Order: sequence, then structure tokens, then C-alpha cells
Amino acid sequence: MLKQNKENRIRRVFDFLHRNIIIIIIIVVVLAGAVSTVTIVRGDHKTEKEEEPQVTTVSTVYLAMDRVSTLNPLISQDSDTYYIAQLLYSSLFRLDKTLNVEKDLVDTYTTDPSAGTVSIKLKEARFSDGSDFTAYDVQYTVSRIQAAGEDSPYYSYAEKIESVSVTGNRKLTITFEDAGDAALDNLVFPIVSRNDYSTDSDRVTGSGKYCISSYNSEEVLKLKPNKYYYGDQAENKIEIRVVEDKDRVLGLMTMDAVTAYVSREQDADVQAEDKNLSVTKISSCELEYLGFNFENKHLAKKEVRQAVALSINTESLIKDDYGGAAVQSDSIYFPGFLGTENTGDAYAIDVKGASDLLKQAGYRDSNEDGILEDENQKEVSLTILTNKSRADTAASITDGLKEIGINAKVKSLSWDAYGEAIQEGEYDIYIGGYKLDKKCDLRMMLNKSKSTGYDNDDAFDYAKQLETCLSAGEQKAVFEKLKPILNEDLPYYCLCYKTYAFITVERFRSEEIPTFFDTFRGADTWEWDKLVIEDEEEEGNDTE
Repeated sequence: MLKQNKENRIRRVFDFLHRNIIIIIIIVVVLAGAVSTVTIVRGDHKTEKEEEPQVTTVSTVYLAMDRVSTLNPLISQDSDTYYIAQLLYSSLFRLDKTLNVEKDLVDTYTTDPSAGTVSIKLKEARFSDGSDFTAYDVQYTVSRIQAAGEDSPYYSYAEKIESVSVTGNRKLTITFEDAGDAALDNLVFPIVSRNDYSTDSDRVTGSGKYCISSYNSEEVLKLKPNKYYYGDQAENKIEIRVVEDKDRVLGLMTMDAVTAYVSREQDADVQAEDKNLSVTKISSCELEYLGFNFENKHLAKKEVRQAVALSINTESLIKDDYGGAAVQSDSIYFPGFLGTENTGDAYAIDVKGASDLLKQAGYRDSNEDGILEDENQKEVSLTILTNKSRADTAASITDGLKEIGINAKVKSLSWDAYGEAIQEGEYDIYIGGYKLDKKCDLRMMLNKSKSTGYDNDDAFDYAKQLETCLSAGEQKAVFEKLKPILNEDLPYYCLCYKTYAFITVERFRSEEIPTFFDTFRGADTWEWDKLVIEDEEEEGNDTE
């Protein structure tokens, strides 16, 4: 009897399943989906938690340097020593990011531009060994640079100084040999201690934000904050590692062995991005420009020079011929020079505007063959002089000129022949490059010579004034008068300024970035985060 009841129950269960099979399948599918969703969501949360990087802010900044002959700033010709010196030494004045002067060791000063003198009262400051900084140290430093002559990277500045007269422990007067060379940006050389200086020593005492902690010329230079520094104390320690091959630096950055690096390579941004490094462009001192020959009957007309400029697409040039490693500038002077606004290309491409200017200058396409003729019915033809490294740029420019009816051809010469042709004025237009000093002194380009034939007394006078002992505000005011003259006359047209790449690790923060003349600028406040690996301790925390 029991067995029959059991069989009946089983039969009834099967009958129920058979009648409701579709409903049961739907319920099973829904429940399975719900369970899967919960599992996936829980899994995602777990994955996100596991993949979220654990980082720690590192108090040491790692940099790279070549092996140098000496760290003595007054006699070293090594570029890395030049940049490191700006961490270790103070100067009377320094340059800001727009190349304008600002006080460093100077407390107050007065100038006499006509006499070429600068009278200075110094700040109360100490060297990194605790000794007092005095006017005698300035006098001594100038004498050491002048004695070193061309062996010193600062000789071109100090050679212009006739005398340094000490009138008190913190007072002095600097007299320049020529009032026309008495610019304050000549007084940006590092000041050393007269009581602790030797041409044979790497440990030259300075008064900058940092001092040397230890140095192995084959491996690493360690810097620590100078506790006697008169300004804001540095927040980081710095280790500058000797790298025999700078091509290895980006690889070292991926391992957090180098924190930041300024590269001058044109494709540096591409290489950096391939390695997941961050890149910021900084304007270099390398100007690319067109020079016009004022002896050419066409180019003697400013309307023609302006039309040539309007035919050129500098944005495309930068992208196609300079690999994107350049910026537009509204002047041949450094972009944003002395704190003025850089509005980009002063002659942004405008084919119609160029054509209108040429008509205004008397040119017509009478036979409608696409080439303009002058008043004598002769075709307008110009030759663009270049060297082989700028051949692509020249080709792009000729294409633009043909768009406005000017028949242009390229003449490409070897470097020596190219230079000679420019000096002799044997060109119509030339594509030039100029690597400027941080003083940005362009008097040579604006002085009348047979190489261009440009002659504007006002322009040259303003350029000369920029090299006298004017204050920062006075310099800016003078440049604001010069700039529109150059843009109107257009003796030269700025194609672009090349850029360098400031490459950093991915988790990097900075209040200040480097300049082309100070590649470690701001390193005292840079912050970066390092991935935490279990049982790993931060390197470089030893105190010496």
C-alpha cells in the first residue's frame, strides 16, 4: 500500500512538471540570470578594489645628467653643470619665464642708463656653509669669471663690466664699460664664496636653494635643501643620476628611476606617450624665420612681404614640417617676451588678404595664367634660399606662394655656401634659424647691413634700449613700442619657435615647470607619487 502511494506521488509530480514545463524553464532562466548578475557585480567591485593603485608621495626627485668635467660653475662648459648651478647658486638677478629680470640676491637697486651704472643693496643672506654673503663675494666672482675668460660660460656677461665698487658690506656699484651693454640681464651669473673657492674643486660653496650632500662623478649627485637659504625652503631632496646614454632616460622613467626630464628631440612627445609618460611643451630659444632682401624690387614693398607672410600656413608647417614640436609666435622675439601677450601668428593665413595686398602694390594677372605680373608685365618670381635641413619647409612655402600668384623656386645649398649667400645678400627670401641666448639680444638682426638692407632707426634704437639697465617694467614698455614696428615693416617673419618636451612620470604635479635655460626650475616643489609595492621602502631617504 505504501509503495503504491509513493508511485502515485511521483506520477503526480511528473504530471505537474509536464503541464508547467514552460513556466518552470522561464523561472530557472530568470533565477540563473539574477545569480550571474550578482556574481558579476561582486566580481567587478572586487576587481576595482584590487586594481586601484596604492601610491605614496615621494620626497626625492630623481633627475638625469651626463658625466661632467667639473661642477665648478664658473669654469665648466658642461650644459648640465650650467643647469645644476641654478639649484646651487644665487645670482644678483634672475630671469622669469618670459625672460624679464627679477631680483634674486638684490634687495633694492637704482640705475643710471646714461652712465651704465647699477647701484645695489643686497639682501641679508648666507652661503650654504653658514657664512655671510657680502658685496665682496660679488666683486670676487666677477674677477674670477673675467680671469677665466672664454673658459667661463658667463664671460660674455662679465666681460662687459668695467668695475665693481664695494661701498659697504651689502652695498656695491657695478659700472659697465659701455652704457649700451648695461642690461640687468647681464647680472645673472652665479655668485660664489670668496672664502671657499678653488678652480680645482667641485664643492664650490653657493647660496642657492640646495647644497651638495654627496657626489660620485660616475654615479649620482645628491642635493639637499640649503638650511641657510634666504627664501622659501626647498621641499624635496634631489638625486641627479649620471646616465651615459640619454636615450635610456625614458626607459628609466618607466621604472621611476628618473622623475622628470627635458628632451630636445623633435619626436620626444611620441616616444614619451608610447611609454605612458606625460609631456608638456616648453618654448625653446630656437627661432625659425623668413628673412627678406630689401634690395629686391618686389620685396622692398612691405605689401609684398606681408602678402608672403599671409600665404603661409604656419599651423600646417608646424604639424607637417616640424613634427608638431613648435609654437606660433607673433614676433621674432621669444613668445610672450617680457610678459607681453603672444597672440600667435601675426599674419595668420589669408589668401584673399594676400591677393588684395598684391593688387594694392600694383600687381595683376593680365593673361590669367595664375602668375602675377608687375607694372612692366614681367612675372613675379622669387627664389627661396635654404639649406638641406629645411627643404621640406621651403617646398611648403613655395606652394603657398603659388596660391597667391607668385612663382617661387627653392635654392638649396650646403651649410657653408648658404651662410655665405646670406652674408652677401645673394637671395630673395631665405629660411633661417637662430638659437638665441636667454638675453634675447636681436640687435644684430635689426642693424642695417647688406645682408637684408632693412633700415629703421626707431626699431634699432628700441632694440638697443632693451640692452641698457632698464627695470623690468621699463623693458616691457620699450618692447611694446618695438613689436608693432617689426610687425608692420616685417623685415623678418616668424615661422615658429621650436619646443622642447618636459617629460614626467604619470603621477606628477608641479607648481612651476622648466624653461629652456633652466631645465630643473621648480624641482624644489615638484610632487610625484610612486606605486607602493609590499615591503618596498622609498629610496634616497638617507640623510648625510
